[in-house]
Amino acid sequence: MSRLKTLISILILTITFSSCGNKKNEEKTNSKTELEKVEFPKKVFTESEIAKYTVSAIMNQPPEIIKVKDNGGIYNVSYTRKDDGEKFDYKIKISGNKVTWGNIDGRWRDTKFDEKIKYSEKDNKLKIIQTFENGSEIVKEFKKTE
Repeated sequence: MSRLKTLISILILTITFSSCGNKKNEEKTNSKTELEKVEFPKKVFTESEIAKYTVSAIMNQPPEIIKVKDNGGIYNVSYTRKDDGEKFDYKIKISGNKVTWGNIDGRWRDTKFDEKIKYSEKDNKLKIIQTFENGSEIVKEFKKTE
C-alpha cells in the first residue's frame, strides 16, 4: 500500500511539473507571436530633414532656404534671411522624438526655462511641437516633398 502511495505521489508531481513547463512554453509562444505582430511606424523623414523643419518652425522661415550639414549627429543648420541677407547658424541634436537646439556658438536651449521641442510623424506629415514653460504650444506641420 505504501508503495502505491509513493507511485501516486511521483505521478502527481510529474504531471504538475510537466504542465508548468507547457505553460512556460505557451507563454513564450504567445509573447513571440505578439512581438511578430508589432509594427513599428515607417520613418519617412531623415534626421537632417527633422533638423531643417525644426529650424523652419521655430524661426518662422521657409524650409526651402534652410541648409543642413550632419556633423556626427549634431546638425549644423543655416539660412540666409531674404529680407536683409543676414545669415543665421544653429545646431540641432535629436534624441528619440525630442529636439534640442542652440545658436551655433551659443548654449544648448535645454534648461527648464527653455521651450521643449518634440516631433511626430505620420504618413507624409511631420509635426514640430514647441511647448513653453507656461504650457502653451505652437504646432507646425510639414509635408514630405519628393
